[in-house]
Amino acid sequence: MSAELKLRELIAFDGVVECRQESGAVALSLRGFERRTGRQGTRDDECVAEALFAAAVATLPAAAATLPPRLTDVRVIELDGGADADRFQIRARELQLDLPARSVQIHRDAGRAFFSAVPPARVPLGRRIGWTWLLLLLRLPGAAGLLARLRGNR
Repeated sequence: MSAELKLRELIAFDGVVECRQESGAVALSLRGFERRTGRQGTRDDECVAEALFAAAVATLPAAAATLPPRLTDVRVIELDGGADADRFQIRARELQLDLPARSVQIHRDAGRAFFSAVPPARVPLGRRIGWTWLLLLLRLPGAAGLLARLRGNR
């Protein structure tokens, strides 16, 4: 590595990471729990994340062909240094791999943050009981016609 080579960490995974090689636009995907820095917590407050690598060529390099299905404590680093602008490095406990790729996309699960921001719908007890009785009544044969006559509809 040259002296002017800059490293920028894109994502760090904590624990076991699932590693899948695929054909098509996404050549390699890493999926696991994102490491949270500066805060101690359990897995419940960590979010599931995925790193998707778009290959610059049709296949991955020969070194990547031997990737195990699971890696531990993975970090994805972007190598920024002139001609190596489209190179990434995967550092895991088991291996270190320089990977040429067209791009990498980081996907984080937004469900927990979204549902904590949107308050749950509160339906009053009387309305829930009313709808329950109505649906139970409509299960009886002829009840729909009787309700239509009571409402004045045919």
